[in-house]
Amino acid sequence: MEKLDLRLAAAAEFVKEGSVAADIGTDHGYLICYLVNEGICKHGFATDINIKPLESARALIREMDLEEEIETVLTDGLEGLPEDEIDEVLICGMGGETICGILEKAKWVKSEKVHLVLQPMSRADMLRRWLCESGWNIDEEKAVEVDKHLYTVMSACYIGGKEIPDEFYCLTGELAGNSDEYSIKYLRWQANIQRGIAAGLMRSEKEKAHALIHIQLADMIDEQAEEMENY
Repeated sequence: MEKLDLRLAAAAEFVKEGSVAADIGTDHGYLICYLVNEGICKHGFATDINIKPLESARALIREMDLEEEIETVLTDGLEGLPEDEIDEVLICGMGGETICGILEKAKWVKSEKVHLVLQPMSRADMLRRWLCESGWNIDEEKAVEVDKHLYTVMSACYIGGKEIPDEFYCLTGELAGNSDEYSIKYLRWQANIQRGIAAGLMRSEKEKAHALIHIQLADMIDEQAEEMENY
């Protein structure tokens, strides 16, 4: 089996031992095969909405002799999966908006027994906001860099209490409490994005007040990154 890339390796670190996991949008099946093969998960479901990647996953499952431990399902998101069996939901490699849509449709995941491991390729800020407003608590995050692109992996549990996060939290999440190299780089990157948005808005007289909000956010994020560097 090929070695997991840093995104999937970080996701694997968050998965609880002895769980039954559903790997949504499994692609080639690398993550779920690793988890079951290493004994982290006792059983797994590999799902995809497209048949070609699911066939690739099935081939890997056969190659690793895991056909009794991993079931493949052609489906959209979490539809049709056995709700009473799954306690770990993994969604890696999709946009934040898509992840929100998948979770929103599967009402059964809103349970204290279900743990989420999420790796958004984009719109992590939207995903953090949706999770907080939908009763989830992001207990941990880890930033990784793959091919010069920065990503975050989130661990979340359902607590039921809905919160309205501020914009700073939506942009930085639990990474602000870390002090590792990639968390700091992620925050610096987010600060630069905010400055870029502000620069665009400053071209319009009507948007200058709005631009100042983004500049203030960038300053706050940079300050947090500096604190992390000096920790």
